[in-house]
Amino acid sequence: MTIYVPVDGATLLEGTPVVGSVDEINAIGRFAQDVASDAMQYAADVQNARFTLGSEKSTALATLSTKISEFLLPGANTVFRAASDAKSALDAYASEVDRIHDSAERTRQGVDDALSEIHQCTVQIESIAAVIRVETPYEWSVGAPGVMPQPQLGSQARDLDADQRELAVQHLHSMHEHEWMRAASIWQAALVSIQDAKTTWSNLIEERRRAEERLIGALDDTAIGQLLNVSSDSAEARTFTIAVTISGELWGTSEDAPETKKSHPLLTKLLGTESGERTWDHPPDPETVAVNWAALEPVERERLINEVPWVVGNLPGLPYGVRDAANRKMVEFYQQHPQAMTPEQLQLLADIREILKLEADQEEQFGEGRPPIQLVALDMTSEVPKTAVGYGDLDTVTHTTWQVAGMNSDAHLALEGWDEASRHVYSAQNKVSGFSGSTATVAWLGYDAPNSPVTGDFGVLSVDAARAGAPRFAAELEGAHAARSAGESGVPEVNVLAHSYGTTLATFALTLIGEDHPVDSLTMLGSAGLDTEKVPSYEVLRVRELTAGQKAIFTTHASGDHLAPFGAGFPGRGQPNPDARDPFHLYLQSPVYAGGLSFSSEGDPSQNLEETDGHSTIGEGDRPGIVGMSASEGHGYLDVRTQSLDTVAKITTGLIDPDLRRSFTRTEGMCVEAITGVDGTVTPIRVRCEAE
Repeated sequence: MTIYVPVDGATLLEGTPVVGSVDEINAIGRFAQDVASDAMQYAADVQNARFTLGSEKSTALATLSTKISEFLLPGANTVFRAASDAKSALDAYASEVDRIHDSAERTRQGVDDALSEIHQCTVQIESIAAVIRVETPYEWSVGAPGVMPQPQLGSQARDLDADQRELAVQHLHSMHEHEWMRAASIWQAALVSIQDAKTTWSNLIEERRRAEERLIGALDDTAIGQLLNVSSDSAEARTFTIAVTISGELWGTSEDAPETKKSHPLLTKLLGTESGERTWDHPPDPETVAVNWAALEPVERERLINEVPWVVGNLPGLPYGVRDAANRKMVEFYQQHPQAMTPEQLQLLADIREILKLEADQEEQFGEGRPPIQLVALDMTSEVPKTAVGYGDLDTVTHTTWQVAGMNSDAHLALEGWDEASRHVYSAQNKVSGFSGSTATVAWLGYDAPNSPVTGDFGVLSVDAARAGAPRFAAELEGAHAARSAGESGVPEVNVLAHSYGTTLATFALTLIGEDHPVDSLTMLGSAGLDTEKVPSYEVLRVRELTAGQKAIFTTHASGDHLAPFGAGFPGRGQPNPDARDPFHLYLQSPVYAGGLSFSSEGDPSQNLEETDGHSTIGEGDRPGIVGMSASEGHGYLDVRTQSLDTVAKITTGLIDPDLRRSFTRTEGMCVEAITGVDGTVTPIRVRCEAE
């Protein structure tokens, strides 16, 4: 029986990473470059025209000069930047595709070569089998046995005695065994090679998918991409949006974006004044808001939602379904008038639309959103746009977790990552609680977060941003209590989960809320240090006790995260994690808070839980960033299957099992003293506080 062997390796490889050609990508890149060049030339021509008009005087020319300054020049620059960014993204994509195509061709050729070897081996095995008179019932994909079968003698050997027969068999065995074993071994090696090639092929398909995602993301992040994302779906609407944003008009038709309405006569019943101007920075008492809202007629509530959605959407104390409805109206408003929005606002709006689109797609596919989305807050009126997005029904759940982001977490920069982190938390909480849908989590990006020092912004070393943002976050916590107290489902357990510089802000906010309704837990991940002036000890934080004398304050720090202790130590902020270390020993400048319950983020193989190996909540890349500035893929504090996420889910649902409870370590307080050496060098050291 002849053993069948495929002749084309391509039939063994599922799917393909080879789509299109690099030449096609480069052609698009050249088009983007031409657009950038045309935009640059146009800007130069318009600039020259403005200089020429500057010497002339008339109302019409003054109007034209204004249009040049306010629309045409900025618009040309916008097109230039967008086209240049697109060209860079396409070049990077072309390079990736070229590499993937080359690797795919080598992989496919490797499979062909392996099949050729297998075919040669089958011919050799069949030839030997014919001589030794045995069957070859072997599949090409399994191979021949490494031990040659016992040779059989033909009819001509029937006259031989037993010793002669044995000698003949041994002779056949010695003549062909080595060749058989060699062919079988090569066959098996070729099969391993094919299996490795299949794995490589699958990886290349995944790499191609990721490369395409990066390209789409980069194109979406350009100014033109953002305008396309926030515009209505029709071609006419997109054309109008881009034209009006870039040039101020389309074929002589323009549209000024109306002001965001912040006053209304009915607001007097709700706020005691017609103006809701101060709703974000100085929100009114949430309990009063909740009582006043309940007293309004249904038609009055509907009018406020429709006519002053910015105020209603950002008002702590109102039901979250009401705030969500109002904020979705603001999304529609901004979508219809994107021409007045900044690039930061456009980016945030594009990200919000993606989240809402995903919710709609899930609802169509599964019959309900997974999880349901609620826009808790949305403010596009300040220089830094702000938002808060809820995952789960905040009006009915039994457990709510408010997440506070840290450095580099302005809403337009961080919503995408915190959307992923929030979904991880939501999923882990529901898994712990039996998929009961009783939990909700909120990604709170409601302040002007400090940027990384590598950008020249050293705000993370100051507490100013935390002190500025804390009152708004405190108002949201107060609002959560007021809204649910006035509702039919009762007050849920409220948990705070803070990361990095978010712990600085959250702890300050927890000194501002009422003593009569503290939060049920505070969990700090990779803390960048607490403000020791506002938070001299955990006693001032409005957090319930887990047991008598023990507040429900939990903290963790990954040993690979060297950024957090640096951020706390450099300005001397208080450290919740006594074991946090940085390579520069700045951690010694941080006093350590007593009384927190520390848990591990180092992974637990017995439960198949991964370690956290860097500072970020969601990891990316093959390895952690330098000095642990970022975690690797799958190893952020809130990545799926990490020990830190698993523990967070149990803490925030109140389902702390005995093993986890036993693993907690209560932190002991440490103070900082300065030791002066004989050479006058001052060195900080940690010592046990006298009060301890």
